[in-house]
Amino acid sequence: MFNKEKVEALKSLLATTKKIVVTAHKNPDGDALGSSLAWMRYLSKLGHSVEYISPNDYPDYYKWLPIVGQTIVFEKAKEYAKGILHSADIIFSLDYNSLSRMEELGEVVKNTKAIKVMIDHHLFPDDYANIMFSHSEASSTGEMIYDMIVALGDQDKIDAEIAELLYTAILTDTGSFAYSCTTSHVHEVVSVLLTKGANPDKINNKVYNCFTESRLRFLGFCVAEKMKIIEGTQIAYIGVSEEELRRFNIQDGETEGIASYPLKIAEIQACAFFREKDKKIRISFRSKVDFDVNVLARQHFNGGGHKNAAGAASNDTLENTLLKFVSIFKQ
Repeated sequence: MFNKEKVEALKSLLATTKKIVVTAHKNPDGDALGSSLAWMRYLSKLGHSVEYISPNDYPDYYKWLPIVGQTIVFEKAKEYAKGILHSADIIFSLDYNSLSRMEELGEVVKNTKAIKVMIDHHLFPDDYANIMFSHSEASSTGEMIYDMIVALGDQDKIDAEIAELLYTAILTDTGSFAYSCTTSHVHEVVSVLLTKGANPDKINNKVYNCFTESRLRFLGFCVAEKMKIIEGTQIAYIGVSEEELRRFNIQDGETEGIASYPLKIAEIQACAFFREKDKKIRISFRSKVDFDVNVLARQHFNGGGHKNAAGAASNDTLENTLLKFVSIFKQ
């Protein structure tokens, strides 16, 4: 998977003790958290001083992950985080390929003197990293982190915690091994993680069976009241306002997974979830095998991602953004 010269360059970089910061995108999901925390633990085993800085807080249902409590949330401790970033020797970009995915934190990282290393699986990476490992064919950044540890000759350093973190990353970004990115190699990696101590029953329950009552009621509201199917198409969408999120006391991260629910209808080939917050609309696109929502996101909403899962944002109102989405398919 990896260019040997780049692997050797990274190995040389890690040969002596460094101050390292690991970063992931805003609104971190299971892959961002799992891969970042696993990489952080691995680097710590090599003797480096390592911090993980997240742009914002992560959902409660990921706070069971080992060493999550040791991370720094940029929104809560900006000056402290800036000091660590500006003193870092290396900054890793995990699960994002554009500094804009971290918003304000991205600008801080851009202006540091640290060596930047990207490990990511999204399409069309920006050219900002000194060393770039970009593989869009990978199922997840978690899969890439496993392969990187192996490429560096350190598979024996994968302990139960690292295995648990990487399993979480791969599980969530493959849709519980249901997406087309779930290759034979993914299953080979997971097999090793299980032998290393990952507990699939525990992880599945922690990630998927941890709803609050209000979150489950909100999901029902989205499906029953907010889901729309564009007439004459196989396209569905859900749009929720900030007021509706407040009504159900929905926190950041608690809408994860809702975007995919319309795909459970046999005829639906693609769908979108629109969420209003702070006068900005966050958009999640999902699709079945042959529908490329990455193209949709890039061409119409300045977003991007993968063929069957992409994201974007709109600075327009929720109403106008939904009208734009509907008009694309009406045409």
